[in-house]
Amino acid sequence: MSTHRNANAMVYVQEELSDARLRCDELKHLMVRTLEMISASDKSDHFYAVAGDIIYAAPQVLTKLEKALDAAAMAVNKIDYEEIRLTIRPEKVDELERILDEVRMRIPRRTGESK
Repeated sequence: MSTHRNANAMVYVQEELSDARLRCDELKHLMVRTLEMISASDKSDHFYAVAGDIIYAAPQVLTKLEKALDAAAMAVNKIDYEEIRLTIRPEKVDELERILDEVRMRIPRRTGESK
């Protein structure tokens, strides 16, 4: 497969992943609104009685979906990064990686998160 076709495929996958992540974020906001409405309702006991398993499970599934999409996006970005890295002059790669390292040092890493 040619480099041009690889690039087109990578751009397509990145675009679709970005769209999926956007839709996941929209769904998360809808889920929050739904839970707020259920909690504010005078019929909340009824909602939990007939659909409690869904009310509890849906946010957990959504969180797992979000993490899976983020992991896929990270993997695709890393593959794309490595392919682009091969096309740039080595001294430019070194300069860019030094700058990225400086940025990474300023961004605190999240610890203690579980999947």
